[in-house]
Amino acid sequence: MKLRRIKGLTMLDILVVGAVLMLSATVWAATPVTPNDKASAQSGTPIHQPSKMVLIPAGEFNMGDPYKEGDKNELPVRKVFVSTFYMENYLVTGKQWEEVYNWAKTHGYIFENTGFAKADDQPVQDVSWYDVVKWLNARSEKEGRTPAYYTDSAQTAVYRTGQKDITKDMVRWTSNGYRLPTEAEWEKAARGGIDGQHYPWPSKGGNYKDHVDCGKANYRVCDKRGTTPVGTYNANGYGLYDTAGNVSEWVWDWYDSGWYGKPKATDGDTRGPDLGSLRVARGGSWYTDPSYLRCAYRMTLFNTAAGKSFHLGFRAASGQL
Repeated sequence: MKLRRIKGLTMLDILVVGAVLMLSATVWAATPVTPNDKASAQSGTPIHQPSKMVLIPAGEFNMGDPYKEGDKNELPVRKVFVSTFYMENYLVTGKQWEEVYNWAKTHGYIFENTGFAKADDQPVQDVSWYDVVKWLNARSEKEGRTPAYYTDSAQTAVYRTGQKDITKDMVRWTSNGYRLPTEAEWEKAARGGIDGQHYPWPSKGGNYKDHVDCGKANYRVCDKRGTTPVGTYNANGYGLYDTAGNVSEWVWDWYDSGWYGKPKATDGDTRGPDLGSLRVARGGSWYTDPSYLRCAYRMTLFNTAAGKSFHLGFRAASGQL
């Protein structure tokens, strides 16, 4: 076979080089990003990929502030067992919220808040705890899953309207429906499999302020003046994005400042106090200081479950896929 030369190269040379380049591109695209490793990916550039539910393995972890730098409500540190569950890798975005919200309004759901997001790929905010729980039920029904929240302990009436103070026995915790994580689930997932750290990335010892910068999270000093697209910063060890900063996240639990010192706080799969007037939020936001971004930080943002905030959003969890 006679090969024609092109500027010093044969067609065979070109085919070989092309094959090598294609193989290199495939390997590069398939290489996973090491969580919070600046050498492997430039944090600050959005990673555009579909949202997915990530497995959080069962096990014990040390819940609370190991350095006693935070508030008293983060103490004492104690071992808590959490069963296997799933958490969404991204915060719920404006696009996700709108799609489910519009479907829900034509299927018997009534919300008090419309929600707000700067863009389709940025987290939704300005949503109350009640509306979030109803939205999660609507998303479950829209996708053919079993809703998690009900208005009765027999779990026969799906929660779709009003402001219902749901109790633990009104929740199907292990169903495939979407729900909020418990406070213990959230902290275990946020830590990404590494204990004794200030933040979701390696940050052991010293002062917490020494372990955070604007290449790792979106918080007050970065002066973004609002949210950033989900996936902009590197994921933690479980593949979860924005567990520190961007928007704070609603969780299931009622707030009790002394809860950690009470006997039931060490129960396996603890779901917090039975009653309360405020619900807990976690994770810090674009509007808050570095202390709020710590995995152990607990806040109420001065809201009741009916309240909302311009820097408060959420992400979905589930007992199974």
